[in-house]
Amino acid sequence: MRFRENSKDKGLDINLTPLIDVVFLLLIFFMVSTTFVYTNSLKVNLPKAKGESVETKKNVNVSITKSGQIVLNGKEISKVAFIAAIKGLYEKNPSASVIIQADKDSKHGDVVFVMDESKKAGFERFAIAAEEE
Repeated sequence: MRFRENSKDKGLDINLTPLIDVVFLLLIFFMVSTTFVYTNSLKVNLPKAKGESVETKKNVNVSITKSGQIVLNGKEISKVAFIAAIKGLYEKNPSASVIIQADKDSKHGDVVFVMDESKKAGFERFAIAAEEE
């Protein structure tokens, strides 16, 4: 007598093709929908910001014009005289902050000069003034 094979004994067959397709579709979706942040190193037009205002009672105000002229506490001053004047202001009030009000079209080197000489004089706190948005 011949017995038939029992079809229930066959192993369970799982088709992985639809699962792989779904995983690849999810991968493509996340790759396409991800936003990439590109920084443009040429386009700079800064001085507008939101933030805390700094008290100006005991602070040193330094303004830098577009042409590079330095104005210290309302008086126009040369770069050579600025070095001596900032040292004198530090001796009078070492806890003061230096508030730099630079024109948005002023040269970066002028701002760095003011910060560097103020740091050499002993000042440790700086603020860059900006217009509110």
